[in-house]
Amino acid sequence: MTLVELTAVIAVLGVLAATALPRMSAISGDARYASLNSARAALSTVATMSHAKYLINGGTTQTLQDSTVSLVYGYPAANQATADAAGLTANYVVHTQGTGPGAISLVPKDLAGTDKALNCFLVYEQASAANPVPRIRVGGNATARTCN
Repeated sequence: MTLVELTAVIAVLGVLAATALPRMSAISGDARYASLNSARAALSTVATMSHAKYLINGGTTQTLQDSTVSLVYGYPAANQATADAAGLTANYVVHTQGTGPGAISLVPKDLAGTDKALNCFLVYEQASAANPVPRIRVGGNATARTCN
């Protein structure tokens, strides 16, 4: 190879690296946001299963995944046991304060205690008389970009 060819190859590799680097750095935000949506689905499954068992058996508690879940209006209460039943406590920190009565928020453990946790979290609001079905939503301004 001549010096001109070698310079051209290095320039092309530099351009490719410059375009790929921003995409690679955004992958972690995409993964966290996808994880929040998976956690939302897990909580929804626990709520549906608990309510189905409640309709069949009645009671004020249900056992799911070796966790005893307290029920409010036939759906899981907003507490640590609900997150345990959904299998989320290994990867999420559960907060009960600052979310309002009858609600918990779940923050990815790697973001807990950082400023990014303010925009990348999940909220579970238990059923109430005014809202007979629990509300599960991605909180704040959570997007793949804000979770990065």
